[in-house]
Amino acid sequence: MAGFGYACAAVLAAVLVRAGVAKAVRPAETATGFAALGVPAPAVTARIVPLLELVLAALLLAAPRPGGAAALVLLAAFSAFVARTLRRGLSVPCNCFGTARAGPVSGVDLLRNLLFGGLALAALLATEPVVPEVWALAAALVTVAAGATALRAARRR
Repeated sequence: MAGFGYACAAVLAAVLVRAGVAKAVRPAETATGFAALGVPAPAVTARIVPLLELVLAALLLAAPRPGGAAALVLLAAFSAFVARTLRRGLSVPCNCFGTARAGPVSGVDLLRNLLFGGLALAALLATEPVVPEVWALAAALVTVAAGATALRAARRR
């Protein structure tokens, strides 16, 4: 089960990198989406959340158990905003993966978060990686994400 848990942590890390980069390359659009969802301080949060997602992705690879626990907390927070939006009957874009996902918030988003939560729970079963290459992989993942973000920002200017 430890290998399965680590594989789930790696898959969730990839999802978080995708989501973090998608938000980071378009901070204004991310802030607009966050504002529509009722996220506090959307402009600031639009800068913090992508960074948090990228750091969490690295943590999932380097230390899957604490990463899995942190991912559960983050997914619970995301799900709370989605659930609140659904309860209010608002039709706003999810912005869960930046502007790459422009459809309105729906129950599918909660189901997706539940499935991601399953990956995070499975990561709790992983043994701590003992090979130094995992740290290198985590650093490379964050470096690639940061580079992609910088390139996209440069292209927009």
